[in-house]
Amino acid sequence: MEALTVREYRENLSTYFDRASAGEQVLIRRKNVIYALVSVGCEEVNLSPNQKHHVSEIAESISRSWKQVKQMEAGEIPVKSAMEFIDEL
Repeated sequence: MEALTVREYRENLSTYFDRASAGEQVLIRRKNVIYALVSVGCEEVNLSPNQKHHVSEIAESISRSWKQVKQMEAGEIPVKSAMEFIDEL
C-alpha cells in the first residue's frame, strides 16, 4: 500500500482502522515521515507492576533500532526495511 497523507487518513478513519484490523498494512505520511497503523488486539492495555519490566525491554529494542537507523543513514550498515525493524521488535 502506498502511504496515505494525513488528510486522506483523517477523512476516512474508520475505513483505515477496519483495514488495519483485517491485517492490512496502513501507512500514513506526515512531514516526510511514514507511520504505520497497527492493530494490537481487542484487549484493554493496562500495565501491572509485573508487566512494567516488558516496557523497558521494548524501550531498549526501540533504542537499538533507532541507533541502527542512524548507522544506516551514515552508511555504516546496510539499509533495512521498516518491516525488518518491526520483525525485530
